[in-house]
Amino acid sequence: MIISSITGILGLIVPIAFVVLVIYFILKTIKGYEKRANEKLMLERENTLTLQKRVDDLNKRLVNIEKMLKEVE
Repeated sequence: MIISSITGILGLIVPIAFVVLVIYFILKTIKGYEKRANEKLMLERENTLTLQKRVDDLNKRLVNIEKMLKEVE
């Protein structure tokens, strides 16, 4: 009688615990992907800022060259 009650309780607890563990690992995996995506986004933003600075510098140099060419004409 007691053994069948324990078996019945374990029969309920084990599947629930399994489902909880599966959900836990899924959420942990998703958070890991989210963290990596955020890190990648930050790197892309830094890269974009660096490239924009280089474009601005090149644009300034081009303007100076154009001014020099107009002066020579």
